[in-house]
Amino acid sequence: MRISRAVVMALLCCAACSSNTPANDAADGGVVDSTPADLGPAPAAPWPEWVFHHWVWEDESTQQSATALVEGYRQRDIPVGAIIIDSPWETAYNTFDWDTTLFAEPQKMIDDFHSKGVRVLLWIVPAINIDALPLYTEAKDKNYFMHSNSGEAAVVKWWKGDGSLLDYFQPAAVSWWHGMMDKALAYGIDGWKCDGLDFSAWLAPVSPGKGGARVTRIEYSTAYYRDFFEYTRSKLGNDRVISARPVDTYGADVGRINPKAVPEAAFAPREINWAGWVGDQDATFAGLKAALLNMYYSAQLGYVIFGSDIGGYRNDQKTYPTKGRSKELLIRWAQLGALCPLMENGGSGEHRPWQFDEETTDIYRRFVKLHYALIPYLNEHAARAFAKGTSLMTFTAKPDYAYLLGPDIFVAPMTESGTSKDVTFPEGRWLYLFDKTKAYDGKTTAKLDVPLGEFPVFVREGSSIAKDLSVP
Repeated sequence: MRISRAVVMALLCCAACSSNTPANDAADGGVVDSTPADLGPAPAAPWPEWVFHHWVWEDESTQQSATALVEGYRQRDIPVGAIIIDSPWETAYNTFDWDTTLFAEPQKMIDDFHSKGVRVLLWIVPAINIDALPLYTEAKDKNYFMHSNSGEAAVVKWWKGDGSLLDYFQPAAVSWWHGMMDKALAYGIDGWKCDGLDFSAWLAPVSPGKGGARVTRIEYSTAYYRDFFEYTRSKLGNDRVISARPVDTYGADVGRINPKAVPEAAFAPREINWAGWVGDQDATFAGLKAALLNMYYSAQLGYVIFGSDIGGYRNDQKTYPTKGRSKELLIRWAQLGALCPLMENGGSGEHRPWQFDEETTDIYRRFVKLHYALIPYLNEHAARAFAKGTSLMTFTAKPDYAYLLGPDIFVAPMTESGTSKDVTFPEGRWLYLFDKTKAYDGKTTAKLDVPLGEFPVFVREGSSIAKDLSVP
């Protein structure tokens, strides 16, 4: 997804939203005392367990390429739990009709994925493009679009053309939209990747459904994401989800620019976004740090399950014209992804580990299986955090972006090229997961050598995860 950084920064820098208060405070360069207590029984999780599985996707796919993508992982003994069918999959934006020149047999494809235990999500935004005829004309004639200040249906320029946003505050418009959604839901999909066109709602702030009243960007976003979440679950069951941005600052440290801008950078509401990805980043270590910055703020606002596009969404074609990213970056980002609540891999350019070399594939497989071994722990502590209004990730240092994953796992991401890493440990005593004979005391700093096949992840001494977890 591509949104103008200038537009976003104009919104964020002048934001004065104070209705949301960060739930997880992280000190800049400090440490968080997170010594666990007796936690008692975990509450029931409201999400399906499959959100913690390994997700994959391509930027632009066909039925053949999507099938080959999943099979490529499976043939190399790398589990896949979900695939996102990104745009374009429709005849136009957004008709909810499959483009059969790209997906000749969508029902067969979905059924085949389901038979392999792979969930299927479809990409979507809350708009109809002006070239989606006669659908656009029908909606415009019925006054189903948000208006500009001039009183006409607002036409928004976005990364897939020009279109108008649905008026979610008009029951007739929503009912009509649901009728189109039903065409896709009839295939038994498992959810939606709801992309961030809602950030353009400031260009279409007037709702005919509210008698011409103005609607804030946050109000529009909330209506958009809630509708896809609630209507899909009402039709297909509570094991369906949406995947959407939690916080996306577009690379700007908005908390330093204006602390009140942090909530303004939030997209989907915390209570329904159980599979968040933190936007589009470059395929560089600077991009990896930009993803961590968004995770930092997502954690501050109490989001629970989120991750990032492994390897970065955008290509670095200038430096890596063949694959768009380096082997080292893909591996380090995959290792980070395995130690996040959501592990997902996709975007522009080459993301398939076997297209790099055998070592990359072996390391990638190892960390996917480590992520799967963590699912019971992630599910339990995500449910605890969700019930308390906090995040599963608690950052202990910024800008190094070290964090606690639940109470008993500590991660210090590799944010630069190379194998050297200075790590400052939080309270407690920590065992290196790749060699538990190596122990480190809290409030100390150690310089570690981290080979490409390992990652700075530590388990709390004496915890159950320290006894039960080992690297596959």
